[in-house]
Amino acid sequence: MHQLERGDELIIRDVWGAIEYKGPGYFIAGGAGITPFISILRQLNKEKKISGNTLFFSNKTSRDIIYERELSEMLGNQAIFILTKENNPGYKHAYLNERLLKENITDFHKHFYICGPDPMIHDINSILTKLGAEPETVIFEK
Repeated sequence: MHQLERGDELIIRDVWGAIEYKGPGYFIAGGAGITPFISILRQLNKEKKISGNTLFFSNKTSRDIIYERELSEMLGNQAIFILTKENNPGYKHAYLNERLLKENITDFHKHFYICGPDPMIHDINSILTKLGAEPETVIFEK
C-alpha cells in the first residue's frame, strides 16, 4: 500500500474463507493457521460464549506461538499448546496425530474447526472421520 501512487488502481473483492463458527467444539491450528480463529475466539470471549471450546495449537517451538498469553487468558486450560521441535515444561511435546486427538477429545459429536498447512488439514480430517466425527461437523478452509 505504501508504494501506491496517485492514480493507481486498487481492486478490493469479497472476503473469502470457510471458517465460520457453528457452535462449541475443537479448534485445531497449525502455526499461522491460528489466524482465522483469533477473531472467532475474541468474539466468543467478548460475548461470554467461549465456554465449551478447546484449542489445540501446534507450533515447532514456544517462540513460534502467537497470542499465547491472550489465548491462555481466554481459554484457560482449554488452550492446549503443542510443540513438535521442543520439549518444554507446560507444553505438550507431540504431533497433531490420532493418538493425541484420541487422548484429548472427549466428544466427537462437537464441531471441529481446522486450519493449517494442507497436509495437516487432510490428515486431521481423515483421523477425525476414523474416530467418529460426522463430516458436516468438520469445518476447514477449502
